[in-house]
Amino acid sequence: MELYQGALDKLNRLLTEARAHGTETAEAASLATADTSGRPSIRMITVLAVEPEGLLFFVNIQSGKGHQLIDNPRASLCFYWPLMQEQVIIEGDVEKQAEAVSDQYWHRRMRESQLAAWASEQSAPIPGKEALQEQVRSYKSKFDFDKVARHENWHAFRIVPDRMEFWPTGWQRLHERVRYLRSADGEWRMEKLSP
Repeated sequence: MELYQGALDKLNRLLTEARAHGTETAEAASLATADTSGRPSIRMITVLAVEPEGLLFFVNIQSGKGHQLIDNPRASLCFYWPLMQEQVIIEGDVEKQAEAVSDQYWHRRMRESQLAAWASEQSAPIPGKEALQEQVRSYKSKFDFDKVARHENWHAFRIVPDRMEFWPTGWQRLHERVRYLRSADGEWRMEKLSP
């Protein structure tokens, strides 16, 4: 577990460095999932937390990624910070979190983001942007100044890494590509890779 904690610490240091470099969306990562037939899809998400238990993010369970994560609970994340010429690839099983965890992280979101989550039937066709804006206004009025409750479709998920790869993209860093792997018995090992 010491190797794993070291990898998480390294990821957190890179996130801090990316913010210091002025990257406003340092926590943005591409999330790759697949349906039960193996058909892949990928999209950008925001990672809410990097913790010993894994990396936390929000999903609308009625969205395409929500269905895929429930039907085939395995995923990959890729952080990429071009100003730093760094990327980190993470693979692992995905676990839907308890309601209390979902509530806790929901209330950290900005109010506008919460209202947008209520207004959006994610991945459903809409007549136009105006219809979505009208939905947001409607929920803004409904909640007024009250706390915005978590929408029942929005849940926290956690990717539990079994592979973490730190892959600097600059050619001047020829010997710094490192992969951490968890074996079936739960032990971690580190490998240095050719770029």
